[in-house]
Amino acid sequence: MKKLIAGILLFTNFYGYAQGSFPKGYFIMPINPGQVTSLSGCFGDIRINHFHSGLDIRTGGQEGKRVVAAADGYVSRIRVQNGGYGNVLYITHPNGYTTVYAHLRDFRDDLSEFLTQKQYESKVWEIDVPLEAGKFPVKQGELVAFSGNTGGSGGPHLHFEIRDEKENALDPQQFGFKEIRDLTPPVIELISLKCMSADARINGKFGTFDFKPVRRANGTYALPQNLRATGTIGMEVLTYDKAGNSPFRQGVHKIELFMNDELQYRFKLDQMAFHNKLDMNIHVNYERLIGKGQKIHKCYVEEANSFDFYESNDHWGLLKIDKPNHQVKLKVSDSHGNKTQLDFSIQRDPSSSEVASETLNVFGRFLKINTSNPNVKIITYSGKEINLGTTDGNVVVYDLKEGFPEQVFLGDKKMSMPVNTAITLQNPRINLPQLKADFTGTLYDDAYINTEVNDEVLILHDDSIPLKGEARVAWTKTKGFNFPEKLKVYLEGSKRKFIGGEWSDKTIRFKTREFGTYRTLYDFDPPTITPRVVNENQLRFTISDKLSGIAKIECYVNGEWVLMDYEYKTGAIWARKKDPQQTFSGDVVLKITDNCNNTQSYETKI
Repeated sequence: MKKLIAGILLFTNFYGYAQGSFPKGYFIMPINPGQVTSLSGCFGDIRINHFHSGLDIRTGGQEGKRVVAAADGYVSRIRVQNGGYGNVLYITHPNGYTTVYAHLRDFRDDLSEFLTQKQYESKVWEIDVPLEAGKFPVKQGELVAFSGNTGGSGGPHLHFEIRDEKENALDPQQFGFKEIRDLTPPVIELISLKCMSADARINGKFGTFDFKPVRRANGTYALPQNLRATGTIGMEVLTYDKAGNSPFRQGVHKIELFMNDELQYRFKLDQMAFHNKLDMNIHVNYERLIGKGQKIHKCYVEEANSFDFYESNDHWGLLKIDKPNHQVKLKVSDSHGNKTQLDFSIQRDPSSSEVASETLNVFGRFLKINTSNPNVKIITYSGKEINLGTTDGNVVVYDLKEGFPEQVFLGDKKMSMPVNTAITLQNPRINLPQLKADFTGTLYDDAYINTEVNDEVLILHDDSIPLKGEARVAWTKTKGFNFPEKLKVYLEGSKRKFIGGEWSDKTIRFKTREFGTYRTLYDFDPPTITPRVVNENQLRFTISDKLSGIAKIECYVNGEWVLMDYEYKTGAIWARKKDPQQTFSGDVVLKITDNCNNTQSYETKI
């Protein structure tokens, strides 16, 4: 309760600030101010590893739209990075707020020239430059940049944020932009009910079950079937908002869950910090986000979740089904006050309708054993023997926190566990002959996973359990090998990901933020260079690498370093002159190096 009460106090203080202090009309829209704006993303959209921290303003699929200052102020920071925000500009305003303009194609001329000089001074492309107040003052509506598609952008648009003095991101839609119009209430597409205690059952079964609401004539939602349950259950919801002038699904502003007219859970997102952004992965159903792309909110608060924008009952939002009938109401709102609602009832029914199938399945912290055998026995790795029996028809549910099973018997029949490794908050290490892994500080909760290791492959479960930090892994091979500098670790997936690692004898050590399947692969192939335009005015190339990826780009003309801009999504690189009036003349040398130190060079003379 101590943490919960603190969270409620933070929640109360936070909303007093948010609702009372957002200055309406202070900022103008940074693209086409005064014209109706269409958004492809809004504040609070669920993204992998974070909530979206601003507005994604559509630019009609085009780059080069004029970006203007949202209010008077000064340019306080300019940054260029390969991923993330790409080319990004920060403007600090007299009221203490800072606006952020990201994925830019170009900065305006004086800013671009200043930045180029800084890059040449440091001989780097990626750079982060803080600026003093008097260097580049701007007026509201003044041109500052041009929209683009740089960094981690998936298409041309402007990412726009408003931050406070503590660098918290604020919901721009709370600032009263008249260009944003939304009269459409959110959609409730799906709810999931999840058993959260060993004695919980939903319609007679243990597990997680989906229900699809039906929209009624008055715009509210209902469930077409009756629900029966008992024990402690958690509710999750797939919900999203839509605006009339945008085809994109967008995030919601507030979710409230009531049972018997009492508030059980409230989520309301007006602002967010960045230091704990990864906790979004336990706000949502991470397994379904990664596996199916479904953006499902949990209507309960995981114990390790450090966000402060919740309010809940004494059970962190979980529902205790302990009375004959429970009336449940779910309310969802967007940032413009449009609301929708789902109503349904849950009748308490402790009966079971499980079918005996002689199977074992893991649901989070619980082991579900389907069997009609009355003699169920578990022997834990600590040697503890636990006789469970079948206390509920054809199923028994065991809490893995009571001890991880080394063996499970149904009568005399020994069963195979669906997972073989427990990584716990108390013991976050794996210690096997070929594998040493340390998950200290990376776990949100105890994790029950499958591991397999040999010389060819290392399996650390799959990416269905989120981590909040980097695990340290040491993988030892039993056989000798050559060229260790070319042999690195990769994470398998729809697109293979370079991890790297450092060898010491037959052991490679690396860090990772993901569970998954890892392999070591050789990369002997250098990158490729394709010249596009090479003359006295332009140097343009396309570069690529088949496996480990581009690590370094170096270009020289007559021995002088030349700044090369890089767009990793297309492989395009091009020279940016230190002096716009200069021409290129003499020996041109372009050198591209990948992450396994394979190098390709292109040389010519202009």
